[in-house]
Amino acid sequence: MTEGSCEAARRAFDQITASSEALSILVIGDVMLDQFIYGNVERISPEAPVPVVEVEREVFCLGGAANVVRNLHHLGARVALVGVVGGDENAEEIRTQLGEMGVGSEGLIELADRPTAIKTRVIAQHQQVVRFDRELRAALPTGVHERMLDQLRGALPDAGAVIVSDYGKGIVTARFMESLVAAASAHGVLVAVDPKPVNAPFYRGVGVMTPNVKETESMMGLPARSDAEAESAGTELLRRHGCEAVLVTRGESGMTLVERDGGTCHIPTVARDVFDVTGAGDTTISVLALARAAGCSYLDAACLANVAAGIAVGKLGTTAVTAEELGHAVGDRA
Repeated sequence: MTEGSCEAARRAFDQITASSEALSILVIGDVMLDQFIYGNVERISPEAPVPVVEVEREVFCLGGAANVVRNLHHLGARVALVGVVGGDENAEEIRTQLGEMGVGSEGLIELADRPTAIKTRVIAQHQQVVRFDRELRAALPTGVHERMLDQLRGALPDAGAVIVSDYGKGIVTARFMESLVAAASAHGVLVAVDPKPVNAPFYRGVGVMTPNVKETESMMGLPARSDAEAESAGTELLRRHGCEAVLVTRGESGMTLVERDGGTCHIPTVARDVFDVTGAGDTTISVLALARAAGCSYLDAACLANVAAGIAVGKLGTTAVTAEELGHAVGDRA
């Protein structure tokens, strides 16, 4: 990172931690459970040319919108979660883990005929061998979106920001987003979206989006690899959707922030070792929205999010970055 972006990250961290009262963030989106099966591979199956994984341990982590909640909790925020789960043991695991963090699960709407989404990753020698998903992407039953909006309206008065964690599982629709943006706007609350390209037309009027390069290219039909390309595609994305800002996350190339009134800034990456990018987008939007709720500029918030993402990709599995880790990271660059 440059000296300027280091200083910006420190300012944002100080501003988040300066408040005597925890900031409140509302998370709405696709709630999932991440399952990791760890083992070793020492031979190839005689039945087919595939590795045989000898399983050593199994871990369940909050995923999707629930991992955003986990990140925010570890950063000291008060969080409310709104989403959909099934009537199954995976939903119970999610409720249990939320409860262990002191986060309520009353915003989770249970649908008996819809399974809780779960992603299972098999990891051997620190390498992902295969991933398989169990989920249903069909439209939600009539009335579910209105129930979620009721939850949203009840939590908005205390919220510093709303994060929409869109994984394309049926939560986000045109009418739902229009109602959400209108309700948040009436309370002067930022709406931050981690987008899914298939739902791009529905994000009109949100405050900020955090697409990665592939998502940016898919939504805009423009390349976004180089600094100039990311700036051009991000600017057009901002213009088309009427956002305040777009933060294009670019992996080893860092991030590009485009603001409606503040120009463009390319933020170099801080990641030293990349073990796993799982959940890095959740970390990015969590820190960005929390910093904005604390009153930080988009630039300062993006610089701190960049530091947090660098920490996240240095861990294996679905991860959350703690306030202590983030504080050490910005302090180390003092």
